Amino acid sequence: MRQAVWLVFGLVLAALGAQGAIRLMINHDPGALRLLPGGYPVQLGGYIVMALIGLRCARHNRVQPDPKNDPYR
Repeated sequence: MRQAVWLVFGLVLAALGAQGAIRLMINHDPGALRLLPGGYPVQLGGYIVMALIGLRCARHNRVQPDPKNDPYR
C-alpha cells in the first residue's frame, strides 16, 4: 500500500511539473512558482526539477506484481 501512495504522489508531482513548465514556456505564466526569485530560467528549472523528482518517485516506488497471484504465469 505504501508503494502505491508513493507512486500516486510521484505521478501527481510529475504532472504538475510538466504542466507548469509547458504553461511557463507557452503562456509565460509562472503559476505556483511565482514567488521563486530569479525569473524565467529559475522558474523553468524548478518545474523541470519537480517533474524529474516526481518521475523518480514514481519509478522507484512502482507497485510490483505478486507472482503467486499472477494469472499469466
